[in-house]
Amino acid sequence: MSGNIDLKELRRKAMSSFHEDGIIDIMIGLLGLIWGFLAFTDDSSFSILWVVVVIPSYWWLKREYTLPRIGMVRFSGRGKEGLPKALLTGVVGAGVAAGFALWWAATNTSRPFYYYLITDYWRLIMGVGVAVTGAVYARVAYIPRFYAYSAIALVLIGGAQYSGLPFGLHLIVLGVVVLGYGGYLLHRFIAKYPVQAVDGQVG
Repeated sequence: MSGNIDLKELRRKAMSSFHEDGIIDIMIGLLGLIWGFLAFTDDSSFSILWVVVVIPSYWWLKREYTLPRIGMVRFSGRGKEGLPKALLTGVVGAGVAAGFALWWAATNTSRPFYYYLITDYWRLIMGVGVAVTGAVYARVAYIPRFYAYSAIALVLIGGAQYSGLPFGLHLIVLGVVVLGYGGYLLHRFIAKYPVQAVDGQVG
């Protein structure tokens, strides 16, 4: 029993250290900025930016700043962590199912009631969805600050339903907050962990 407890604690510490660099915060902040600016334009082709910019940048920053300092630890996917992973999978699956349901409703002449509910209150629904997803990820990845991000997202994205301000502005503010804190974390991480020496060399 003690071995299982130690392994769980080791996993928690390793995951917390791996995300201590704030890089994932920076990427999420960039996503908020990109989607916020996209909300002011009708050109949907720019939505590809998050694929060609954010994802490659995440792994480049990890290789450049994180791996040389703390390395990477891989754990087996078995054990008690199956529950949080299943929860995250359930949230993602529910989002996909909701997307298909909305698409089906939009393509039918006789639209169900939930179609109008979603189209009328989509900002509030999106805010709740982002907040729930962020809270689940905070639990799965052991990143407590994501609970705070979830609360901020609920206020900014959900609050756009009633604020009267452009929706894109709410996303931009959220992006600036998360990006700014991520930048602070990365700066602190670099100062806290010197680059590990390999074969007598630092690099």
